[in-house]
Amino acid sequence: MDRTAYLDSALSFVIGRIAEQAKLSGEPLSDKQRLLLNYLPCSGPANWDPEIPVLVPRNINLERVCALAKAAYQHDRQANPTSLDWEFAFAVFTLDRHPMRGLLQWAGMKLHRPRWDGLLLIVTALLPIVAVVLLVWNADRSLFRAVGIGSGCVAIMLLMFFASRRIEKQRLEEDIERCRPASTRSAA
Repeated sequence: MDRTAYLDSALSFVIGRIAEQAKLSGEPLSDKQRLLLNYLPCSGPANWDPEIPVLVPRNINLERVCALAKAAYQHDRQANPTSLDWEFAFAVFTLDRHPMRGLLQWAGMKLHRPRWDGLLLIVTALLPIVAVVLLVWNADRSLFRAVGIGSGCVAIMLLMFFASRRIEKQRLEEDIERCRPASTRSAA
């Protein structure tokens, strides 16, 4: 899997569709909007404090680009519901942690998670409770056993964290392979 080629393909598709939607709306993308599409901001301010409100001026260009992306996505879903181009782009942007993912989320795309993700979340939440119960139950035993129970709990939680990240990466790679356009299939 060539992630760079997939990212380039997904970027050209999304930017092309947004530019096409802008032309259909009667007002093509301005140079600032095109530049914004190519260099989306990664995140908010680095020294953000929730206690101190930060006033951020409206970014009319970003608002228009987001509205165009939403209109293009909705138009494509209505015109061709079986097309997987948008899902391909979203999976690529999610896997690469690209800022375009936020734009597609704003346009209405969601990451589909399997049903058993909720069960894993519940198990992860119950694990520290089980560890505390075991510690209390073995309180009259040796300190070595208590340290073993605590270390085991931390080890299992770390294992679950890294395993869930690996599973999510594999799931995204499978989505990319399932959804990738025919033009990238012939190149592979």
